[in-house]
Amino acid sequence: MKRFITATKASTAAILATAALIGNTPAHAQPSDLDPAVVTAAARYALPVAFDSFLTSCSAELDPAGYAVTNADNLMAKFSDGTDEAWPVAKQAIIAMASEGEDAEEMAAIFDMMGDEELRPFVDALAGSLISQEIKPDDCEFIERALEVLDPLPADNFAEMVGLFFELGAREDDESEDEDESEEDFGDEDEAEDEDAFE
Repeated sequence: MKRFITATKASTAAILATAALIGNTPAHAQPSDLDPAVVTAAARYALPVAFDSFLTSCSAELDPAGYAVTNADNLMAKFSDGTDEAWPVAKQAIIAMASEGEDAEEMAAIFDMMGDEELRPFVDALAGSLISQEIKPDDCEFIERALEVLDPLPADNFAEMVGLFFELGAREDDESEDEDESEEDFGDEDEAEDEDAFE
């Protein structure tokens, strides 16, 4: 999953939202294990958290008269509008992540006991922490530029982009796995031919 976080950072600032929610997925849980539609909803929900983390992490790097700071209130309102509608599906992604790994049963039980009023602040804090860890000082200028370029797009389109990149990553992983299997099969055939030659 670390490679997905790296790819999303290089694609657009909006995709940081997805990194926040799925970046904690165990390494053996491949991108194809999550429905792109669920990832899109998770990204839509996390956009305001991602933006807030960006502002906090980059506070020393951003120009007070620059795009991000001067438009912060409008962008936060834009990203926050619609999060309630996105939450139910985003919650599915969180439960899916909780069902993986060594502590799967324990984590699933904890989530089951938590109502939405308790779970949402927990998710927001986790998302904010993960995003803050991923944003480096050198990323700040790029993220600000990406936000400005993408400004005309509705927040839903930001999230849709996340889903598209996620689906693309899943397809590339599937193709890579197929190539690895083909190479293994080819190697087995070579070994069999070598054994026949010695007999």
